[in-house]
Amino acid sequence: MRTIRNKVTKMTGELNRRSKLGRAAERLSGLAGALCLVVAGAGTLLAPTTAHAENPALEGKPPVVNGVKLHDGRHALQPAFGMTLNDEYERNLLAGLSYRYYLGTWVGLGVDVFAGGALSTRLTDEINSELSRPDQPFALSTSSLQLLANAAVEIVPFAGKAMLFSDALVRFDVHINLGVGVALVSGSERIDDSVSIAPMFGVGARIFPEDWISIGFDIRDYLVSRALASRRDGSVPGASFGHNWMFGLSVGFFFPTTPETDRDESAD
Repeated sequence: MRTIRNKVTKMTGELNRRSKLGRAAERLSGLAGALCLVVAGAGTLLAPTTAHAENPALEGKPPVVNGVKLHDGRHALQPAFGMTLNDEYERNLLAGLSYRYYLGTWVGLGVDVFAGGALSTRLTDEINSELSRPDQPFALSTSSLQLLANAAVEIVPFAGKAMLFSDALVRFDVHINLGVGVALVSGSERIDDSVSIAPMFGVGARIFPEDWISIGFDIRDYLVSRALASRRDGSVPGASFGHNWMFGLSVGFFFPTTPETDRDESAD
C-alpha cells in the first residue's frame, strides 16, 4: 500500500509540474504573439514614411505645397485702439488707423496715425490735492500725446498655423515695426503745445480667423521730446526724449480678400 501511495504522489506532482509548465508556455506564447503584432504594426506605420522619405519624386519639393500667402501683394487696413503704459502724470488714450502694403512674405511698408486725449493719473490727483488750499486750488501743469503719425517698415519673421482652444486651426504671424514720424504734444497750464520727432519701435502678433480678417495686438515704444510736468514750485523743466510705451489692439482687413497660394510647379 505504501508503495502504491508513493507512486500516486509522484504522479500527482508530475502532473502539477506539467500543468504549471503548460500555463507558463501559454503565457509566453501569448506574449510572443502580442509582440509580433506590435512589431508588424510598427512596420506597417513606418514603411510608408520610409518610402515617402526615399521617394525620388519628392526631392526638391517645398515643405508646404499650396500654402496660403497671407501677405504677398496685399493691402491691409487696421483700425486700432491703444493706451500708454506706466504713465506718471497723464494716461494717453488713442484711436487710430494703420495701413500696410506687403511687398513680399516678410516685409511691408505703410503709415500709422493715432489721435486722442488723456486722463490724469492718481499721482497727479494726489499732487493737486496736497498743494491746493481752500482759497487757492493748485493744478499741476502736464503734457499729453495729442497725435502720433509715422511711416513704418513692418518685418514678418514668422507666420504659421496654431491650434486655438484645442479644436480650431488658425493662421497667425509675428511682426516687428520700425518707423519714424512726428508727435503733437498738448500742454496744459504753463506747458506749451509742441511738436517732436518720434522714432518708433514695436512688436506684435496677429491671428487670422479668416484669410482676409485679422485680430492683433502690438506693443510700441514712441520716443518723444517733451516736458512731462511742471515742478511743484511751478517752474517747467526743459523738454527731453522719453519712452512712451503703448499697448494696442487692432482688427485688420486684407485686400484682395482671397490670398495667393504656393503651387507645385511640377504638377502643372
